[in-house]
Amino acid sequence: MFHVKQLLVLLLFLPAVVFSQHMGSTTLVVKELPSLPAKEGSIDGYIDQFPEAGALNSLQREWFYWTNYSRNNPRKFWDSVVAPLLKTYPNLRNSYSNSLKNDLYETNPLPLLKPNLNLVKVAQNHANDLRDKKALPSHTSPSGVSFQDRMKFIPIKACAGENISFGSGNIPLMLTLLYIDEGVPGLGHRKSLLSSLYVEMGVGVSAYPDGSHMVIQDFACNQK
Repeated sequence: MFHVKQLLVLLLFLPAVVFSQHMGSTTLVVKELPSLPAKEGSIDGYIDQFPEAGALNSLQREWFYWTNYSRNNPRKFWDSVVAPLLKTYPNLRNSYSNSLKNDLYETNPLPLLKPNLNLVKVAQNHANDLRDKKALPSHTSPSGVSFQDRMKFIPIKACAGENISFGSGNIPLMLTLLYIDEGVPGLGHRKSLLSSLYVEMGVGVSAYPDGSHMVIQDFACNQK
């Protein structure tokens, strides 16, 4: 009997010249989720070619896999992941999911994201900080450090962006909700995930006692 509700709060970091945040939220009753497509060895192989892959924990690795799966073949991601989830959660069928189908069907394969350990460390530290301080999801740390400050500290010199999600630990579901981007002006999460400019990523995941997860995705263009 599934009567527990899970709240996923999605936040968007806009480009550095715009200092604002937008929040969207989706409340879902927990249900048995559809089966996922079999893992594709070529995507795991891409990640494994980088020495940095050895520093990823299992949750970070899964976020890398499913994010790259969605970018490798956006149309297939819709057919094999998003569409089955919409059958399980028909309340997610709306103008946002309709536009997502159009975007994914019209998007060619995108560059796969390689792990950047500086981004991984910054993302994980931010996720831990928000959890440990019992803070709401935010691009600014409880101590007042902004996303821009974190990128400058690494340093990331070229373009960068950040997605934050909080809620159920099911990665394909959380990723799908970021793609749908319901209630977020400008569909910023979706644009980050489908940006051809981003080629590097760091992921931070912090677990809460109730099974929820704070997830930070930090993206960057080629820094060379």
